[in-house]
Amino acid sequence: MLYQIGRICFDVFNTPVFIVQTYSGKRGDHRFLYDYEFPTISIKKMLEIVTPDDIFFCNPVHSNHAFGQRLPCQKVMYIQGANTFTVLDMHFDHYISNSTFVQQHVRKYYQVDSEIINPFINNDLFSKGISWNKRSNHILLLTYKKETIFEFKQLMRRYMEKHALGSLSFKKIQNLSQKRLSTIMGQYKYYLSLTPVEGFGLPALEAMSSGCVVLGFNGYGGRDYFTANNSYVAEYRDYDPIIKCLYEINRNPGVGFSRSQKAMDTAKQFTFARYKREWTHFLESRIFHG
Repeated sequence: MLYQIGRICFDVFNTPVFIVQTYSGKRGDHRFLYDYEFPTISIKKMLEIVTPDDIFFCNPVHSNHAFGQRLPCQKVMYIQGANTFTVLDMHFDHYISNSTFVQQHVRKYYQVDSEIINPFINNDLFSKGISWNKRSNHILLLTYKKETIFEFKQLMRRYMEKHALGSLSFKKIQNLSQKRLSTIMGQYKYYLSLTPVEGFGLPALEAMSSGCVVLGFNGYGGRDYFTANNSYVAEYRDYDPIIKCLYEINRNPGVGFSRSQKAMDTAKQFTFARYKREWTHFLESRIFHG
């Protein structure tokens, strides 16, 4: 999402954009597709060339670099999570939260007021799933996080204490490109989300866009898009509603069809056009004004 803010600055305000490499070695994020390949510089190089006229964007995971005090330019923090940093850098000029949950978290613990700009998903990519009645009844589970695996084991243990597993089956996936993930999601009816805390939670919303019905934990950040009509979600560690839902799915795999339609309608609200419009408004009114 930070890359996309740079893209907006480049497209709308015609500003040069540099990506600051805050880690050593090489790594790449192949999950997303990028339109531009902006030049990459080191922190050391940034500190050499930065001027008061520049603008610096980062997320709270970089609070340990003390950029707020070290940089003479305008500084904007896009707070995309509540558990990715130990202490929030309190010396930025502007703070934007990616969800209501994150906004409330930083207000409560750091007395920082922030505006909300939700992330976006690629609806054009994810909304190409097959028809509901042709989809697999297996339940998708994204397992790249250790806490998800732990919660899944807890959930299954509790489920088996009440019910036989029956025909309930799961498809575990991880480390997929965005394109591959969209293809797989479009072939299944249900997506199980067990991440305890998400700043916003992109995979669950992507699943909704693809026509999957999401069940599991709302991840707190998911409160910005989950409703009683478009999903089957509960608060963290509230296993009973999830067990009830799994049991109902086991008995009737087509029970979530109406929620699938409402889920897709909800996901359509989180577009890049909306993201660009809200960031452009913020940048025009708070950064590039005058």
